[in-house]
Amino acid sequence: MSNPKNSPLPYRDAALPVSERVEDLLSRMSVEEKIEQLRSQMLFDPESSKRDPAVGHVRSLTHFAHQKGHRRTPGECAAINNADIKRSTGANRWGIPVLVHEEALHGAQWGDATCFPQSIALAATWDDALMRRVARAIACELKAVNIHQVLSPVVNLGRDSRWGRTQETYGEDVYLVSRMALAYVQTLEEMNIITTPKHFVDNYGEGGRDSNVSNSSWRVLREVFLEPFRVCVQEGRARSIMPAYNSVDGVPCTCSQTLLTDILRTEWGFEGFTVSDYGAVPGLVAPQRVAADRVEAVARSMEAGLDVVLPNNDGEAQRQLAREGRFSMEVLDRSVRRILKAKFELGLFEHPYVDAGAADAGVRSSGHRALALEAARKAVVLLKNRDRILPLSGAAGKIGVFGPACNTVNLGGYSGPYGGWKGEAMTPLEALRNLAPAGAEIRACDGTADLESVARECDVAVYFATIREDEGSDRSSLDLPDLSAGKQAEIADAAHAVIVDKREKSVASGDQESEILRIAETGIPVIVVLVAGSAVTMRRWEEKAAAIVLPWYGGEQGATAVAEVLFGHWNPGGRLPLTFPKTVGQCPLYYSHKPTGRAYHYNDNDGKPQFPFGFGLSYSTFEYSNLVVAPGTAAIGTPVTVTVEIRNTSDVAGDEVVQLYVHDCVASVAVPVKQLCGFERIHLAPGETRLVRFTLDDRHLALWNAQMKRVVEPGDFEIMAGSSSEDIRLKAMLTLFTGGQAFQPDTAERQSDRRSGFPA
Repeated sequence: MSNPKNSPLPYRDAALPVSERVEDLLSRMSVEEKIEQLRSQMLFDPESSKRDPAVGHVRSLTHFAHQKGHRRTPGECAAINNADIKRSTGANRWGIPVLVHEEALHGAQWGDATCFPQSIALAATWDDALMRRVARAIACELKAVNIHQVLSPVVNLGRDSRWGRTQETYGEDVYLVSRMALAYVQTLEEMNIITTPKHFVDNYGEGGRDSNVSNSSWRVLREVFLEPFRVCVQEGRARSIMPAYNSVDGVPCTCSQTLLTDILRTEWGFEGFTVSDYGAVPGLVAPQRVAADRVEAVARSMEAGLDVVLPNNDGEAQRQLAREGRFSMEVLDRSVRRILKAKFELGLFEHPYVDAGAADAGVRSSGHRALALEAARKAVVLLKNRDRILPLSGAAGKIGVFGPACNTVNLGGYSGPYGGWKGEAMTPLEALRNLAPAGAEIRACDGTADLESVARECDVAVYFATIREDEGSDRSSLDLPDLSAGKQAEIADAAHAVIVDKREKSVASGDQESEILRIAETGIPVIVVLVAGSAVTMRRWEEKAAAIVLPWYGGEQGATAVAEVLFGHWNPGGRLPLTFPKTVGQCPLYYSHKPTGRAYHYNDNDGKPQFPFGFGLSYSTFEYSNLVVAPGTAAIGTPVTVTVEIRNTSDVAGDEVVQLYVHDCVASVAVPVKQLCGFERIHLAPGETRLVRFTLDDRHLALWNAQMKRVVEPGDFEIMAGSSSEDIRLKAMLTLFTGGQAFQPDTAERQSDRRSGFPA
């Protein structure tokens, strides 16, 4: 009998359409072989004897290959994955290769891959063209070691900074999140790497707590949280989706037919496959308690539209369901069909391996490192600069360096293998010493010195502050934390100590806010650098700070970027992708709220933010003029051009982020007071003027009406151009009337379903 792996069976013929190859192979597979294609496995040791090569999905073995003191080169990582794929292909009679997945939030999360700035920092660049270049570099480093799918990006909106995973998002705004997510997804998918936008759909709930029940109405879900996913699916052509842990409208997302079938597939036309979040299916038993046991949990999930259970699925639940006749073969075939389709599209049957010898040259190349530095520079947001104390010069004399993050490498969540990046990076202290101008002296306060005594010997102080945040680490306070009860073993026993042993996570002992105030009381100016991935409240110390700089988690080149900003080698141009509240009691706080019935303020607070969405200072100044909307009156469906002139009125070249907002003046339902509908980051020389052009169409002007239909209504729209959501420089009017051929923002007709909360 001939070997089917090498026989001229139709599924082996690359010239045939993928659909025909899928159906041919599916028709030849046994039930057990189909179940194997839906199994998954994750191992911490690449050489583990527990590796079952028959499973169809595996967490990249290189993800954990650097643990226990190992240091693997990219070539070695590629060889590890190649070998595992070879074993997997040989473990089934049809030669079906394994699908290798990985994390790649802000860089391929394995070994020595380039570590770019965290997602929130990339959003702060307000530069989706840069995002595409970063995504391309990430894709190259994934492909170099033979990784096929990434569990990225996070397209949840970060509207409550108490949520510890805010750093993984692209901020609070629907349009900004969608644009950045599209740049990432589209780029990787064009390079034939499967993206998995997550977590579908609303990943945190009351109190800003991760995976907590979502009480968002279906209107809010439609208007806000679903839209970035729709963009990723319909415009980015994402081939995988990961549902969230939490429940929406009483049903966990992992087993929600409304989400996974009705909206995702029937309405949006999604043709890819879905994967659970890690451990989400057992979570239906506990803590969700909507299934009696794991078998029922698997049945509910797959019937709803889930295809693959991650991270470790032994297939026993599917086998039991099949034996007992409780499992529809139609459901099984449906999921397997989706997986086989992806593997054929990836070309894994024809080209299962990569050239391990070429991997080293393609990973962390000089070009990728330079791109990481460019991204880190563009991400820096200058929040305050009293009396233009920045940039510092040689005249600054002696510069004191303080704070728990001054000599640590802070990269944010999902950095490197298992959260601990193994590449080389400078700390802020090292970068300051490396870039200090002639005449400037860097004095670091060590753990044996008195804070005030060191400060009095300096001309200016730079305090590097940080916060505690991460997956599973939500915050009830947004103040800088008192780290006096922190993990002293991780770094020195004083917040102002020089950390010789650089660490990934900055957790030191010391009350950071009190230290900032103590330094300020000496009379020297204090520059606070916030190494953080989310909002920080500043009631105690903001007035005492001469300048506040936010470099976020800037990736492997982040320390260099912030030093360049402090010394004037780089003019900051980043803008906030989320709102900074004055107090935690304002949360959730975001700019695009709907009108209140009465007032916004509290009896002890005016309700306004500390820093608004889109805010950021520069060493340059810019003037806006000549806002033109053409045509000013148009039929619905007619594209409208908006132009505005921007002039650099300073003697310093710099970047301005031109932001365009819209407000529907009179609508049939309540709409946001303003909504971002366009942005462009431009660089202007001193005295230079640039005409910036935007095009608006129905996608920017539509709303969900009372019947939950996406429509554009006739009437007046206020168009606003400015430097932030609060710094609106110019306004103009657009009037729309009926009679044109309206472009439909949603081309697929939604099916009414009472269970979903939609009108019947």
